[in-house]
Amino acid sequence: MGDVNLASRSAEILKKCLYANIATSRDDVPWNTPVTALPDADLNFYWSSWTLAEHSRNIARNSSIFMTFYDSTRSRGTNNLMCLYLQCVAREVSNPGEARKAFGILYPGEDVDLENFLGEGVKRIYCAEPRKAWLNCLSEKELEPTTLKMRTEVPINEIRNAFLRVNA
Repeated sequence: MGDVNLASRSAEILKKCLYANIATSRDDVPWNTPVTALPDADLNFYWSSWTLAEHSRNIARNSSIFMTFYDSTRSRGTNNLMCLYLQCVAREVSNPGEARKAFGILYPGEDVDLENFLGEGVKRIYCAEPRKAWLNCLSEKELEPTTLKMRTEVPINEIRNAFLRVNA
């Protein structure tokens, strides 16, 4: 399967899967949490969270995160090209303009009220910018003793272009 097809498959996963697992760490202690993470047109992923959540505190200390998007309703052993892995850099959104844009993505149709998301508010909007991406290229049923890899890299710019086509 070529990069364009892998990118299209990645874009389909992102269109269907609203929830991501976000892996963070602090002092070599891993933490994983599910969030609703939605991308903008540039493939920056936004979610909102409490400032005292473990993953929020971890991001404040270590901006390197890992995200996965996948269909959890699929049949076991049928995950070939069904899970997107993203290595990202995450940050708290502090710019009011970007916060307003992200709020619109996360809460479409709701009145924008950023009071709880900026300054002294108890919540924040976070942004993850992907640096590398992979799709799993084998299902667990296809593994053999000679298997060398289970993921194939997909260029971020190709996923971005495919995502724009899927959502046009």
